[in-house]
Amino acid sequence: MIKLFKRFLGKYKFHVIFGSLFKVLEAFFELIVPLVIKYMLDKIVNNNVLAEGEKIRQLWICGGILFTFAILGFTVTIIAQYIASRASQGFGTDLRNDLYNHINTLSFKEIDKISSASLINRLQSDTVNVQSCVAMIIRLVLRAPMIVIGSMIMSFIVNWKAGLIFLATTIILSTFIFLLMFRIIPISKKSQAKLDVVTKISKENLSGNRVVRAFNKQKYEYTRFVDNQVSLCKIQSRLATIEAFLNPMVFFIINLASVVVLYVSGLQFVNNEISVGDIQALINYFTQIQLAVVAVLTFVVLLTKGAASGQRINEVYDLKSSIKYGEINSINDIDEVISFNHVTFRYNENANAALKDITFSIKKGEHIGIIGGTGSGKTSLINLINRFYDVSDGEITLFGHNVKHYCKQTLSNSIATVMQKAVLFNTSIKENIRKGKRDASDEEITKALKSAQAFDFVSKLDNGINYLIQENAKNLSGGQRQRLSIARALIKDSPILILDDSSSALDYMTEANLKKEIKKLNKTVITISQRASSVIDMDRIILLEKGELIATGTHNELLKNSKLYQEICASQDLGERHV
Repeated sequence: MIKLFKRFLGKYKFHVIFGSLFKVLEAFFELIVPLVIKYMLDKIVNNNVLAEGEKIRQLWICGGILFTFAILGFTVTIIAQYIASRASQGFGTDLRNDLYNHINTLSFKEIDKISSASLINRLQSDTVNVQSCVAMIIRLVLRAPMIVIGSMIMSFIVNWKAGLIFLATTIILSTFIFLLMFRIIPISKKSQAKLDVVTKISKENLSGNRVVRAFNKQKYEYTRFVDNQVSLCKIQSRLATIEAFLNPMVFFIINLASVVVLYVSGLQFVNNEISVGDIQALINYFTQIQLAVVAVLTFVVLLTKGAASGQRINEVYDLKSSIKYGEINSINDIDEVISFNHVTFRYNENANAALKDITFSIKKGEHIGIIGGTGSGKTSLINLINRFYDVSDGEITLFGHNVKHYCKQTLSNSIATVMQKAVLFNTSIKENIRKGKRDASDEEITKALKSAQAFDFVSKLDNGINYLIQENAKNLSGGQRQRLSIARALIKDSPILILDDSSSALDYMTEANLKKEIKKLNKTVITISQRASSVIDMDRIILLEKGELIATGTHNELLKNSKLYQEICASQDLGERHV
């Protein structure tokens, strides 16, 4: 958490300084009040020499002083609370923004290490915990010690025997609190980790609610949610038990010390060693210590949670993107667009190779089909072209240069990819299409929709391209989502277009019309599919199986020379078709 404070609290250092100083002023006024009350009791109320009128006059003066202290204390408290709120909210906002930006710099390899549910919790819950610590630090880091230490010093001034009791009590409480603090931190980390699991289950069930209902698995998913929720409850109950144990123990120690102070003070009063004002001052100072310790307890609980959350946030910051971009900011107009040279790829060091020694090249303007069964490595190959991951061995070149040598913007502008899962955002169709080109005009959007075979259904929707897409595009069919995703890629106008099984939800007529439109484009097109009919007209087809390149050629060549391709076509009633 210290690392986060150093990084994000610097711009609020004046808030921290002045906020803390105002809290010191507040503590100063509180420490003075018992002395004024002591003076009133000893020098005015119990003074038999003063006349009644003089006593009333002096009491009014002292009352005015106490009222002034109250107003000043209230004013500096409001100012300090305001400053603390501004600093903590600003800190939390800066931290959340920067953490979100950092997550977006990570490659898929790093993101795979932490679930999306966990990242959401770290962005929200953990950030709030650390943010709360900032506010409490400003409010208590100087005020609470000053109250405790100041009250002890003042008690020594009033009566050294009572001061020793105050000191012993403070040492015992401090030791007790810090021992429990180190007990709370690991439990807080377990609590946040289990909260990640519960969030993940909730997210899966909300996004996959239709699947759960289709398979009548509501009861099973409810049981899974409850089991993890009960586990989370047990961890949080342990944490709550420790927190609940703190207050009674602290009050027990303080009240026991109060009894001792009153007993010792009472004996001294009987022996005329101290006055009524001294006893009242000691009680006031002991009450201030009690309130300060209770505030420290609240702070310790927040601090331990914040420390655990800070560690979790730092775990994300410790992840550095394994992908480093180069400086090439333009592409060459050459014949060979993409080349794989003995490429092997593993998702992690201990995993089996998803791609094994792949070698092929794609010429400018070629339409290439990639086909293979589930797990053959089709999507992995596309991920490498986009450089979502880096190769484990070998080299991929793009327009004559290693893909690693391009800057991020140039690489992104060169490739338009339609992902296997059509992802649309909770905004209008227009804004979704403009993800491909920020300044796209309505005419350009309409043209892209027509090419993607999406214009007919979009024009029939309320508000047309301004139609609002619901969360997870629940108000659109699977085919409609795919066509809008294709339109978003087409408007990007990149020289390379990749379609990763993006027409699986389309009917054959719509897919045929889409293929005709794509044929008209002056682009290098890579189409991934498990349906042979989707790639049958391609200039070349690359056949993958278990991460290996089995064969490459036209449909007729593969149908003649590849047994695996023959089996795929036969299973889809395409064995007799030639082009």
